[in-house]
Amino acid sequence: MGAIANIVKQYVPTSFAALVGATNSYYGPEELQSLADYVKFRLFNTVVAEASEAVIYDIQEQRLLGILTTLQFIPAAIDYWSDQLSSTTTTGTNESDSFFDHRPDLWKIFDRLTAEASALGTEIGINIYAARGVVPRVSYGDNGRNILITEDPQNWLAMDDRNAQQEDTSLIWSNVVQ
Repeated sequence: MGAIANIVKQYVPTSFAALVGATNSYYGPEELQSLADYVKFRLFNTVVAEASEAVIYDIQEQRLLGILTTLQFIPAAIDYWSDQLSSTTTTGTNESDSFFDHRPDLWKIFDRLTAEASALGTEIGINIYAARGVVPRVSYGDNGRNILITEDPQNWLAMDDRNAQQEDTSLIWSNVVQ
């Protein structure tokens, strides 16, 4: 395991153990290394072998690459935990399944690491937001972080409002055509 994967392990140890350390085929060390290689390429336009990461990159660069790789890893961890059955309760003929919800905690880690990566990038002289795709733009509920790709459906116009808006638009176009 390379230096960058070790840093990911430090930031999200339980998710790392569950996904990378698991003996299932859900997610493995190759996928994690692929994320690390992606981040290295986006930031430095080159990919250093896993065994050479500790030698080629200084300690600050390793930390930055590890944080950014962790940010890439967190969505997979959220997906994994949301699929893990916590318990099954049966009452008569009814059965109820409960699932773990680690999303709030993982999003807190995501937010903290995003701020840390930005500060460390500034210190090193790297704008992490200039390298497209290094900080994932994903969300399971925006919670005011402004990282949603599409507008929140809660902000969409009600159906009656959309019909009224469509009628107004048709009046404009009918005037233009005449």
